[in-house]
Formats: sequence, structure tokens, C-alpha cells
Amino acid sequence: MICPPKYFLFLLLFLVGCDSYTPISFDELRSSLQVNNSVLDGTVIEPDKLTLPFSEAYLKQRHFLYERADITSFDVSQQSELAYLKIQERYPERFLPWPAQTNILRNLTTKNASVEHWSTFVVQRLSDAKESKILLSRYERNTLSGYIEEASDEANELKAYLAQYKPRTRLGLYQHPNGKEWYQSKLNYYYGMSKSPNETLNKIQTELAHRGKKVLLELPITKANHVALSYLQSHCELVQGLNWVDAYTNLPATSKHCAVTHNSDITRLFLSLMEIDIGLHYQGWSKQQARVTLQARLRLTDFEADRLVEGTVLYPATIFSLTPFVMFSS
Repeated sequence: MICPPKYFLFLLLFLVGCDSYTPISFDELRSSLQVNNSVLDGTVIEPDKLTLPFSEAYLKQRHFLYERADITSFDVSQQSELAYLKIQERYPERFLPWPAQTNILRNLTTKNASVEHWSTFVVQRLSDAKESKILLSRYERNTLSGYIEEASDEANELKAYLAQYKPRTRLGLYQHPNGKEWYQSKLNYYYGMSKSPNETLNKIQTELAHRGKKVLLELPITKANHVALSYLQSHCELVQGLNWVDAYTNLPATSKHCAVTHNSDITRLFLSLMEIDIGLHYQGWSKQQARVTLQARLRLTDFEADRLVEGTVLYPATIFSLTPFVMFSS
């Protein structure tokens, strides 16, 4: 049988396509994501190879890498993390190209890359995002403005834009389009189970009440905003992950396999942070409400409480990865 020319061409393209989508291992996926994220995580490569975060090229490459993963070779925790990262592609993050967790201007200037080009790109993306009612919080806007103050004059366009930018009124994810669903997806992954945030909050508050109302404790406050990551880095053997936000550490897997023990004061800290996490990102608490709640649970100065609130804003639901260290009374 002789194949028609069109059929032969289709078959040839199909075979070439299959070859270009050769599955990649977990380690290959991790290293490739690090290259794509190089401006985000600070390991900036040569300027002519830079991919601007959340640009079309960045998004396409990230999606391509996710799809190439050979999940049959992944363990359960690796499969869970990849599934979570794929779900995150659905949500507004891609419209906010400069995550407040990282000083991208500093990362770019380290390699003399074009700050002006980046500034123009961010202005355009934020302007487009407004059309879909996707806005930075006041804290995020102020953080980005602070980064710009530390940088060169090349970001003047972005500086002027942020000066007149009207942020959303609250700090939590709930205020974004599909924000509650976005938060729920994060909670499902870091908590390790699918529970309603309100049900989980009730359980946390019941446990805190069982431990005594308004008991004030003196606790060392970590200098890092990412409390869960900082704690695990200090006490556990880290399990490698895929997410740049968590420093390529699989937080739930690390907690699950960590044998560290701690006192009840640390448990109270974790529970209190879990409480305000749901309050801010799902129930719409203000910064003041979250601060007051923390100070009712723990002995904290305003500065310490604000820092913990800010960390909760930047790293939604990550504190729930420490659930294996929290023993509930019932």
C-alpha cells in the first residue's frame, strides 16, 4: 500500500513531534525549571538567554516542561507537587509578572540586563490585568516601589506608574477573580487534604481555645518571611521540589519525613499563623484584624506581628505544610 503524500507528511510530522516531546525525569524537569526561573530566583544566566518572568515565552516554556514530565517515574509527593503547579496555571498569578517575594530589578542588574525593557513589560501587564479586575495589594505595590527605590533610574516608567496605581482594598487572595478557589487549591496541596477553609479554621480555633484563651508567649521570630521554609531549612533534611517560591523544596514531603520535635510554644505559633492565613486569604480579614488576632495569641510587638502578617500575605497556605508537627487535642 502506498500512502498518499498528505498522509505521509502527517505521519512524518507526528513522528518528529513525538521525538521532540521525549519525557523528562524529575531531576531534568527541576533543572530546566530553574533555568526558566533564573530571573525569579536570582540565579541569573547570560543576558542574551534571559526569559522575563511571566512573559509569553516564559509561560510557554513552563507549560511545555510540565507536559514533558515523565510522571510514571515520579514518586507520590513529586506527582502531587507537579499536579499542584499545573493547577496554578489557571489562576491570576500570570497577570502579575513581578512577584513581591523577589527583587527582580536586583537580579537583572547583576548581569546588566535591560531594566528598562522589564519596566515597560510590567507596566503593560499590570495595565492589562486591571481590565480583568486583577490588582496588586497595597503591600505588594509598596514592596515593589521599595525595590525600585533601591535600583537605578532605568525603572522610572514603572516607578511613576506604581505611584498612581490604585491597589485592591485587602491583602488576601480572595479578592482576585476566582480568588477563593485559588486559595483552596493551595490549601489542598500544602495541607495534604481537601477540606473547606472554614471547617479547617474552626478546627484550629477550637484547638487554640483548648490551649487557653489569650495566653501570651515569648517566641523567637524568624527573620525570614517564609516561616514554613525557614523552619524546615533549620530543622529538617530537605526534599527537593519544583517550585521556585519554596526554594525548590517540597514542603509537605519534607515535613512528612522530618523527625524533629518541638515544644507547645512552637505549636501555638503554627496554629496562630494558620488561623490568620485562612482569615486573610479566604475570609477577607484586614491587616489590622490579623495583627490583633496574632497578638491575642502570642506575645509580639507590632513590628513582629506585622512581619508575620506580611509573610502570610506573600506565601499563602504554605504554613499548612507544617501540619505534621501540630498535634490536635481531639
